[in-house]
Amino acid sequence: MSGLSRKVKLTIASGFSVLALAACSTDTYVSQENVDKYDHRVSKFLIAECLSPQREIKIAVAEHFDFDRYELKQEDSAALDQFVRDIRKLKGRISIAAHTDYQGSETYNEQLSLRRANSVKEYLLKNLPNNEYQWELKHFGEKVPLFKEKTLEANAANRRAYVMFEQMLETETHASCLPPKPKRKVFVALTSHFEFDDATLREEDKQELDTIALKLEELQGHILIAGHTDYQGSVSYNKKLALNRAEAVKAYLETKVANTDSFIWEVKSFGESEPLVHEKSLVANKKNRRVFVVFREETVQQSKK
Repeated sequence: MSGLSRKVKLTIASGFSVLALAACSTDTYVSQENVDKYDHRVSKFLIAECLSPQREIKIAVAEHFDFDRYELKQEDSAALDQFVRDIRKLKGRISIAAHTDYQGSETYNEQLSLRRANSVKEYLLKNLPNNEYQWELKHFGEKVPLFKEKTLEANAANRRAYVMFEQMLETETHASCLPPKPKRKVFVALTSHFEFDDATLREEDKQELDTIALKLEELQGHILIAGHTDYQGSVSYNKKLALNRAEAVKAYLETKVANTDSFIWEVKSFGESEPLVHEKSLVANKKNRRVFVVFREETVQQSKK
């Protein structure tokens, strides 16, 4: 399998509202792990976002679009069908970010990527109730390529759409749950070059994290870092391995940002429980060994030293 097909990243610019939390009790929402490892800024941020520390996070990828087409291919049905099964009984936010290769004008490619995003949404809505989710569609055209090479393989890899679900608290009982607004910056990336049974960052993933760190200059906000493994090994061992991978990413990012107190750091370990690819093969294993990084812009109260 080539480096192109193994490499996965996503950068999204989107927005959510920032709300006051004067009346909220933080202890209700903080897991013991987070209480022990982080200050209550984590909890306050999650409440503002209407999110729980133990929330469900799901990701799917549609990566088989033909040139100049927006119709989904049969090869992507399995991933999207599994995504639907995973979230059907949950409520939350679904973000879809679609992209094109460089061929065509910028205006045309923006419209083509929007059609791809809508195509994914229409497919999901065949089996999901529209009113149970906040939908956020982003279309980047050719502006955020996975690969800058102008080859057939690079073009195919750049024609893609990412889907992310994040579980939210019930809006009926939490008035702070409002639809996202298109102002605040959000950056998302997947680093997926870990070797089997190893938490060492590869050069390819360091380059991805360097890119994110550059985007974070002069920003404040929340950084979620979620570690994953393939299915090989015991559940408890994989939980620890995924945590080690997430901690490795956090440690690397901390060396790249100017002020670590400008960010609320949240580290989560999913072990083998949230595979990106639901198969047991060498290709699937490589893709499932990954760390998922999400930055959301937010005003951060500096921690007291």
